[in-house]
Amino acid sequence: MDHALSIHIGVNQPRAGSPGDPLKHSEETAWRMAGLARQAGYRSVLVLQGDEATRDAVHDTLTGAARTLGSGDTLFVSFSGHGTQQRDRPVGRDERDNLDEGWCLYDSVLLDDTLAGYWRLFKAGVRIVLVTESCYGGGMGRLGDEPVQQGSGTAGMRPAAVVRPVYRGAPPEAEAAADRAAPCITRAPSNPDGIRASVLLLSGCREDQRAQDGMFSRHLFRLWNDGAFTDSFCELYRQLHNCVMGKQCAQEPRIQLLGAADPRFSLEPAFHLTRRAPGQRPGYR
Repeated sequence: MDHALSIHIGVNQPRAGSPGDPLKHSEETAWRMAGLARQAGYRSVLVLQGDEATRDAVHDTLTGAARTLGSGDTLFVSFSGHGTQQRDRPVGRDERDNLDEGWCLYDSVLLDDTLAGYWRLFKAGVRIVLVTESCYGGGMGRLGDEPVQQGSGTAGMRPAAVVRPVYRGAPPEAEAAADRAAPCITRAPSNPDGIRASVLLLSGCREDQRAQDGMFSRHLFRLWNDGAFTDSFCELYRQLHNCVMGKQCAQEPRIQLLGAADPRFSLEPAFHLTRRAPGQRPGYR
């Protein structure tokens, strides 16, 4: 039987003070993400909340997961809290804007470089679902990889490389089905950066944006609807994007694949451990 672990981190107020006002929803979000994981079929669920969310605790948890999980296994990680940016050292090494992004844990900042080091510990064939609700969260990727989709609304996000079926005179439900089947990630990561696992990153904003406290997760939980949502990560992303952008706020959710190529990952049922049959999962287009 495949193994599946989930780890949910939430920090309202770091010990050394916040880069912004203290948050109200992040620690509650960690518990709610743990509940989502249970509904999705995860039996091993860990919450690191408030002063429990230390650098050592995160290190022990991720390194332990890397020792436990093998090909075909899944890790689900979520973080909700303040995000920050620091000058990339050495300058220009792996950040196109010369800034590293990081999570504000209770006692320190966990930079994206360090997080990538944890992902490198995982074996080939492991899938990692990573959900971040923090400022600059869309910048937790590697080596300049960016999501393909742009713009607001489902039509605006459809990559030009995607060839959709043509339904001549088709009813609206057929068009909707075509949108749900269209992949939201149409190319493999340009450089896996030594990461053998496949990491699907769903973030509440871009790398140059701040995130509103709890807004992204509020829409996520509403769409999830206690597990009633059974469509793909891509469709969840499209609906989240429309919900958040429909509020005319200054943040835009992102979806991105890091590490090893896995064209089927984003088309799997979102969060649910039950996977589609192989014949139902197209590759990159």
